[in-house]
Amino acid sequence: MVVSRLSALSDAVIDVAKGEDLSESLRRLVENAVIISEATYGALGAIGPDGELEAFTYVGLSEESADEIERFPEGKGLLGHLLKHPTPLRLASIKSSAASVGFPDGHPAMNSFLGVPIRIRDEVYGSLYLTEKKGGLEFTEEDEQLVIVLASAAGIAIDSVRGQAAQNQIVVLADRDRIGRDLHDLVIQRLFATGLSLQAVAKNELVPMRDLTIIQETIDNLDLTVQQIRNTIFELQIPGPIAGLRGRIQEEIAIFQGKNAIHISCEFQGPIDSSVHGVLSEHAIAVVRELLTNAVKHAGCRHIAVIISSSAGLLDVQISDDGIGYVEGRRKSGLLNLEERAKECNGTFSITKKEPLGTRALWVARY
Repeated sequence: MVVSRLSALSDAVIDVAKGEDLSESLRRLVENAVIISEATYGALGAIGPDGELEAFTYVGLSEESADEIERFPEGKGLLGHLLKHPTPLRLASIKSSAASVGFPDGHPAMNSFLGVPIRIRDEVYGSLYLTEKKGGLEFTEEDEQLVIVLASAAGIAIDSVRGQAAQNQIVVLADRDRIGRDLHDLVIQRLFATGLSLQAVAKNELVPMRDLTIIQETIDNLDLTVQQIRNTIFELQIPGPIAGLRGRIQEEIAIFQGKNAIHISCEFQGPIDSSVHGVLSEHAIAVVRELLTNAVKHAGCRHIAVIISSSAGLLDVQISDDGIGYVEGRRKSGLLNLEERAKECNGTFSITKKEPLGTRALWVARY
């Protein structure tokens, strides 16, 4: 038994270390943690910028069972306690903890509990949660040690992905610098030389007045073009944030695009990176992730269009598809979470059926 568990642990660590798709790797890590610890349910919770539970990946629950839950964990009670006190926690009964606040309506019964923090160097990323060890047993010290190893592997994988993203950003900044130099050395200098030549022609007394007017208009247009290019060079030289909202949304879309045959287009409007920061940025990422997941799983579509716009203090996240269309009825837990996120940001959330086919979801927040 010990040998098989260690073998499963080895496979799980190797799987995470591949780093092919962080989102999918972390989901499989939770699945492996459930297998290794003989738990019934497992989850991975990530901490948002405000220190509260932000993302929640779970296994062991069917979609039907998940839809019956009134609300998903928000980082309160026992889970919140583990986020604020990031040390391994093993309980024979969840109810025995003073931090426990009970379960929402529709939540399955859970008794035994094992929680282990996930660290990235000195930063706490989140926690692995395992509940209800099979056979009505308690989690053991051996279970705890094995899950600690898995949590360490998760931290290394996340750190690796972040490092790769930072490296990619360095490449982008280097390209910006090169493009700026090329614009200055090649384009501006040639335009400037052309303007000087036209000025010399304009001084010729034999040039008709009608032609002088055209030449002067051309010189003015060249001056305006040079100024516009110089402004562009200046903007290129201003380093953008390593992990701006625009880039993070593009990364999320790339993850979904890489795992599905569905075509996903993305359009940005307005000053996304300069106007949306902090908690609102994290909300937007979670909204995009949830809506893309819904469309991929349930819409039966061939194309998904993502439009992110920022204007007049409003951030709009619009995602539409050409699938079977939204059916009105009882809001599922995921959509209810989107409504709650919108309320927290003094915004709104709506989802409607498109004609003749498809669904359109619009999430709006104020900043």
